[in-house]
Amino acid sequence: MKIAIGSDHAGFEYKGKIIELLTTLGHEVRDFGTHSADPVDYPLYIAPTAQAVASGECERGIVLGGSGNGEQITANKVRGIRCALCFSLDTARWAKLHNDANCIAIGQRTIPGELALEIVKTWLNTEFEGGRHVARLNGIAAVENSQTHSQAGAFPVYERTTLIRPEYLNPRGSLYGGYMLEWADDLASTAATLTFPKASFVTRRVEAFDFKSPVHNGDIVRIYGRVAHIGTTSCTVDVWCHDARTHATVFSTSVIMVHVSSEGVKAPLPH
Repeated sequence: MKIAIGSDHAGFEYKGKIIELLTTLGHEVRDFGTHSADPVDYPLYIAPTAQAVASGECERGIVLGGSGNGEQITANKVRGIRCALCFSLDTARWAKLHNDANCIAIGQRTIPGELALEIVKTWLNTEFEGGRHVARLNGIAAVENSQTHSQAGAFPVYERTTLIRPEYLNPRGSLYGGYMLEWADDLASTAATLTFPKASFVTRRVEAFDFKSPVHNGDIVRIYGRVAHIGTTSCTVDVWCHDARTHATVFSTSVIMVHVSSEGVKAPLPH
């Protein structure tokens, strides 16, 4: 697994111990700093750590500070991040089991070093329970997606979690490709519409799907969409899907969405 990690000066010591643990366990670690115990402002190091997870560059993230509170708050400002402050084995287990936390925060000044390492191992070894929690995660995403994104040129990632049910399967027991196409088209429309709330879109073209791995009954998949490029009357939305259990990429594609006016003709995108 590829894991992003970042800390301020108050979490620097534990960061080194956790990196050593993760490396021993066979994980690939990307260290976003800080790289000494000299005082720094934690958002400079925590934000890039969380962004690496949100973009799919890394599969999970760990952020550290004195209490972990500021680091958790910063990480959760990044769209698509679910960062849990963990201070016991139970909070680490519940963070993944119930909240499917893709990032955890740890406070170096609040718990012993050995407990911090056990928290990391517990979180990594726990699987998302799914079931009733899927609807709750969708609710979190709905709240997140309802917020206005005002930063020019930086487009948000939108996410949907889906439980694979028997009716989605083909005779071989894996997911029908048609459902993937439908979900990709739907999320592309959602991403385009929420990025440009004053626009109405129709799908012009779905690019070739790049299938990576199959999914089966009971699996949980996460589908992500983000406006990647904009033109005069259209935008391209990148869509990708991960298996929540294995973290493998299921598919990726791009969808071209065209803005239409109330008269049903192409029109310039309202910025």
